[in-house]
Amino acid sequence: MKASVVMPAHLMLESRTDMQLQTNLHGATTGRSLLALLSVFVCAITLQAQSGRRSSSGQPTAPSVSGPKTVEKTTAKAPKLQLLVGVESRNPFVNVPYYLSDTVLDNCVRRLNESAEINATASGRSMTRAESIGRAKAEKVAYVIFLQIESDIADSGKQAKNGPDELYVRYTIFEPVTAKIRQWGRTHQQIYKVGRGGVSAPTSSKNSPLYSEYALKQAAKEAAERVLEAFEIKIRDEQ
Repeated sequence: MKASVVMPAHLMLESRTDMQLQTNLHGATTGRSLLALLSVFVCAITLQAQSGRRSSSGQPTAPSVSGPKTVEKTTAKAPKLQLLVGVESRNPFVNVPYYLSDTVLDNCVRRLNESAEINATASGRSMTRAESIGRAKAEKVAYVIFLQIESDIADSGKQAKNGPDELYVRYTIFEPVTAKIRQWGRTHQQIYKVGRGGVSAPTSSKNSPLYSEYALKQAAKEAAERVLEAFEIKIRDEQ
């Protein structure tokens, strides 16, 4: 038989008391831990809420919306009308100084270029009608303007005096590639004829080269205006 050991009563009471204290201490420790964890959780929520309030209290940034960009439409300018202007070699039947051909050419080209829609250039040398036709056939875009100084009296077979009343400028427009005649005509300054409001002057003065040159300048400008009219272009003169 085994001998049973009987613990004294006071010792048993002390043992129970110690165990109860340990249990209480363990429970207290566990409660404090839970309380600490709860405190940390509450602090985290509070900080997150404050952070949200700070971001919401700032200036709101508008979202960048990239819509379709408006592109300004630029109207393409129409290309200028290309004109090549040449003057006939000196006409043996019209006894005028050589320089008058250049005078007619320069004044006609200058008048043509007063239009913003025209780009007129002068031929580098004088040409014949056949050469003008050949040049027009060789061109792809440019029209060829052929100028001639002629005389009414010489046309009638009489002896030419080459005064301003008898000289005129003939113009012919040849189309590029085909060399077809678009238009032709003549310009003559009637202002120098005596009578009907014309300017009267002594016969010797009227037949002078100075009068002839001025008359041909005006006729060349008028020829340029007729050429522009053939393309339905008008020059706006300064008032």
